[in-house]
Amino acid sequence: MVTMRAVRTGPRSLDAGVSLVAALITGTGSVKTVAAWLPHDAIILLAAAQGVMLLARRRAPTAVLAGTTAVSVLMIVAGYPDGSAIFGACCAAYAVAVYGSGDEGAELVVTLRHAAVVAAAAIAIGVASLAPGARGQSGTWTALVLSALVAAPWVLGYAIRTRRAYIAELKARAARLEAEEGERAARAVVDERLRMARELHDVIGHSISLITVQAEAAARSVRTNPDAVPGFLTRISAASRQALVEMRHVLAVLRPDAEAELSPQPGLADLGELVERLNAGGLETRLDVEPMDLSRGVALTVYRIVQESLTNVLKHAGPGARAAVTVVRSDGSVRVSVHDDGAGPSGPAASTAHGIVGMGERAAVYGGTLRTGAGAGGGFEVEALIPIREEAP
Repeated sequence: MVTMRAVRTGPRSLDAGVSLVAALITGTGSVKTVAAWLPHDAIILLAAAQGVMLLARRRAPTAVLAGTTAVSVLMIVAGYPDGSAIFGACCAAYAVAVYGSGDEGAELVVTLRHAAVVAAAAIAIGVASLAPGARGQSGTWTALVLSALVAAPWVLGYAIRTRRAYIAELKARAARLEAEEGERAARAVVDERLRMARELHDVIGHSISLITVQAEAAARSVRTNPDAVPGFLTRISAASRQALVEMRHVLAVLRPDAEAELSPQPGLADLGELVERLNAGGLETRLDVEPMDLSRGVALTVYRIVQESLTNVLKHAGPGARAAVTVVRSDGSVRVSVHDDGAGPSGPAASTAHGIVGMGERAAVYGGTLRTGAGAGGGFEVEALIPIREEAP
């Protein structure tokens, strides 16, 4: 069994092949009309010199063009066939276009300089064809044809170089777009995790705080009012079930194959039920909501801000505290205000608290602002201002 393997030609092998072909083509011309002052054996040396110079066509293409042009001019003036004499110069002109380099950011200047160098070589060869000892029909037409033959490889090489640069730019752009897409996907994952963390914090934090209040009240009532204990336990059970339902709703996005039907996200219409649970749990809360049409996202944000604020009242306001919730339209925005008359802080709330950070982030998503701190008449106050659009959700 014979195994066929593809052989890749490296730059050095390619340069050696080009040099060998150029030397052979240059050296195979007829020497019958070569002037007597140039020995016939010297033609072989000149052809070999052109081939050797072409080995450096990648590193120093301009110098190689100058050397091969000088050899071509010498051979043409001595009467050597034009086609064979200029082959090395044509290869060098192509190399100037493809491998010539210059200062970064000055591509036009470099191209013009290379074009000028090739034009000078083409003119030199054309003028050499007009020399008295040149072989063949001398004249302007012959000079123009030889000059064009030298310039044509440069035009071809310039087109190839431009094409390569265009393809390289497309590949680089595709790589950048792929990297940017990866970064966007990573940011989306992080944002989704933060969103879920905020949702879980709001849901679990509120329910656990309510359960804690009910459990403490039940413990105090065991001896003094045993008949009230079942009511506290019932409210603890209801809060636990509500927390499980909302937590399943938040985590359902992680299971796209889940068969459970997703319930709508809470909004303004659910604030009444939220306040009722808190009132039943022992936190006297007054609710004042102005009817309005909000997008689902803004409505959810308003609900979560109210929920987190009332959860903080349960945690920090102390026993006997009362809370008030106001949601009204104000100059193209919805104003959410939650304040209590409990043991408020002496100054602004800590901005690093997770609940406050989460409320601020929710408001900022819709271009809103959040202010927290001690109320003017004592207690603690949370106020959010979120821009809204006129159209219905």
